Amino acid sequence: MAPQMNYSYFRSSIGRKQIVAVTGLLLIGYLIIHLAGNLALFLGPEFFNGYAEFLSGLRPGITLIEFALFLVFVTHIYFTTTLVLENIRARSSGYAVKRNQGERSWATRLMPYSGTFLLAFVIWHIYDFTLVDKMGPRSFMDGQSFGLYGIVYNSFVNPMHSTLYIIAMACLGLHLWHGVESFMQTFGWNDAKRVYTVRTISQWFAATMTLGFSSIPVYVMLHYYLN
Repeated sequence: MAPQMNYSYFRSSIGRKQIVAVTGLLLIGYLIIHLAGNLALFLGPEFFNGYAEFLSGLRPGITLIEFALFLVFVTHIYFTTTLVLENIRARSSGYAVKRNQGERSWATRLMPYSGTFLLAFVIWHIYDFTLVDKMGPRSFMDGQSFGLYGIVYNSFVNPMHSTLYIIAMACLGLHLWHGVESFMQTFGWNDAKRVYTVRTISQWFAATMTLGFSSIPVYVMLHYYLN
């Protein structure tokens, strides 16, 4: 009886929405930590590379966390996809989310596109910064290897690279805007009395994360082209 009840929970719409909400919250927690680490770049190559080496020294613990994060990410994508397909079949109008009042936000309307772009960006980002040789040719500045700092700096000196990154962060902002609101709605915290507050918090949080991540390529380009 118990396994059948658990299986029905995963098949139910509310069950899948709760899974998407919880996995999304875990991913948001990771993004906050990741942003804090990325902002270390403003403190210079020694500090930034020291932070990267500190994380590398935590293996294999970090590897286990990365694997758990991967499972959370895949679970989030899978159950989100099932909900999207369910809404398409039910309404034949794309990704539809009922709101407490008013029309759907742009964040909700663009959710399938921002999510797809983000998935492609994550794959590219891992290949671009994680799997690259940290002391390879891309790490060199003025004839000297600056490790991961040099790789990040040299990457964002390229305007096309920085532009794609900023577009991805804009998509992340739209995703977070919708995601925070959906999380509150799923657990019943987005009633008529709180809808404006929840919407404002979600928008400000999304904007803060977008600007925080985007500040890095903007800083690198300004530092390079104005010096």
